[in-house]
Amino acid sequence: MPQSHSLFVTEAACQTQDRTIAVPAGASAPAIRLLGARRMGCGTREVALQYRKGWALLTYLAIERQRHQRVQLASLLWPELGETAALTNLRQVLSDLNRAMSAAVGDGVLQVDRESVRLCPVRAHGLFDIDLLECGMDGSRPGEAQSWLHDAGELLEGMALDSCASYAEWLSCTREWIGRRLADALAVLRDVAAARGARREALLVARRLITQDPLNELHHRALMRLHAQLGEAGMALGCYRTLAHRLQSELGELPSRETRDLAESIRVTARGQMLTVRGRPSPLRMAQERSQSALGSDAALG
Repeated sequence: MPQSHSLFVTEAACQTQDRTIAVPAGASAPAIRLLGARRMGCGTREVALQYRKGWALLTYLAIERQRHQRVQLASLLWPELGETAALTNLRQVLSDLNRAMSAAVGDGVLQVDRESVRLCPVRAHGLFDIDLLECGMDGSRPGEAQSWLHDAGELLEGMALDSCASYAEWLSCTREWIGRRLADALAVLRDVAAARGARREALLVARRLITQDPLNELHHRALMRLHAQLGEAGMALGCYRTLAHRLQSELGELPSRETRDLAESIRVTARGQMLTVRGRPSPLRMAQERSQSALGSDAALG
């Protein structure tokens, strides 16, 4: 298949083309989603890729941001084929990928020549969800909490390329690295939600973090605090007991001193609140006392 001329984007063109299509960091949602359900474009500009390996190639280019030789990419994605056949497949995938990206986010994102491929550094800036994971993580812009993170999942979720051993190994390691970055971003989302008083939203994120990393005491302490702030001391202490049981059964360890102290603090506070409530007369009793007092005053006046 002859190479379409429109597929080729020179480095000079990449630097000089209009930059307004790229989504800036901090935007409400990324234009290209690689975490969880894969999406390209938003609303009426959302498009589909014809080839599954188009997503595999795009993910590789989005994470490994340098120029790649076409021969190397063809070998990575079609190791079972000869060089000519693999390059033909790569050319077809690149053509479809360029078509979809042009429709979804504008021309010039793919920078392709006859020997190599990469994403244009200018045009691709801020387009991908993986690029936005650190946005606002310093807490400087709490109003820009990234709600799209609620839907973010595993990198290339559900995709397995077992026939491509080198790519599969790269994907496994990259998923672990991206997973840690996603967890950090979710922790910020949890804390930002709690700080603005949206504790139920924060609880959902806190539970998700524990599901992903059930032995992480930092996440458990955050969940315990949220329940305690909502007046749910029993739930908070239940979380602590679940953690303690899991640590003991899986690692033969106790929770850390910090976690034990937090549980004890919640327990003591709840006990004090309970005693305070018990020491107060009931509303009915208080009403009766007020009524008797009023009657006594009337009798004295009579």
